[in-house]
Amino acid sequence: MVLQRLQSINQAKTIYKSVEGVKRKHKEKWKTEGEEMVRWRENIGLSRAFVARELKVGQSRLKRLEEGEPVRDAQVIMQAYKLTLEKVEMKKVLGNLIRHVGLGE
Repeated sequence: MVLQRLQSINQAKTIYKSVEGVKRKHKEKWKTEGEEMVRWRENIGLSRAFVARELKVGQSRLKRLEEGEPVRDAQVIMQAYKLTLEKVEMKKVLGNLIRHVGLGE
C-alpha cells in the first residue's frame, strides 16, 4: 500500500514537471510571436492604441498578448492582429504605387 502511494506521488511529480515544461515552451513561443508583432506594428508606424481600436480590444489586453502573457481568445486576436497589419501595410504599398505611377493626380 505504501509502495503504491509512493509510485502515485512520483507519477504525479513527473506529470507536473511535464506540464510545467509544456507551459514554459508555450510561453516562450507566445513571447516570441508577440515580439514579432510589436516589431511589425512599429515598422509600419502603428500605435498599440490604433491596433486595439481596430481589433475592438483593450490596449492592456493587446499589451499582454504582445508580451506573451495568457489572454483569453489569444489565437483569434493574434489572427485578427496579423490581418490588420497586413491590411494597413497593403494600403500603404498601394498608396505609394499610385503616387509613383502618377494615378493619384
